[in-house]
Amino acid sequence: MKLLGSISIDAPQESVFDLVADPDRRGEWAKGMIEMRYTSEFDPQNPVGAEFMQRIKEGGRETEYSGVVTAYDRPNLLVSKITGGGFTMDLEYRLASSGGGVIVENSVALVSESRVAKVMGVLFGWLTRQIARKQLKRLKAIAESEAESPAG
Repeated sequence: MKLLGSISIDAPQESVFDLVADPDRRGEWAKGMIEMRYTSEFDPQNPVGAEFMQRIKEGGRETEYSGVVTAYDRPNLLVSKITGGGFTMDLEYRLASSGGGVIVENSVALVSESRVAKVMGVLFGWLTRQIARKQLKRLKAIAESEAESPAG
């Protein structure tokens, strides 16, 4: 199952990319994100291959996911492979300049590792899409607010 989302943000592309790529800021716009940290060597100029851990609150419980950065092209692209909870997700953020702002395209490709996870993925696909839409809207609100502030 592949989920797609897109949003136009009136903020500099570099600033939006920083919000997407910074593990310390991910929780500001990603619903349920408790913690994201790198668990292997991390080169901010080329993080491809860097491994990370995420703890996310989902439905009242915490779930831990492991991941690896699989593609990185600052400030245009960030792709990660994330596993946990019976799923593998290829999570992609693609940014493109548009006028004075940026278009952010988000895609999530879910691969279920078991029959039960496949059924759950189908049943909760609508919820995953809704969460992704809300996250993009929150990313937009934060990026545009920071672009308007004197320090932004």
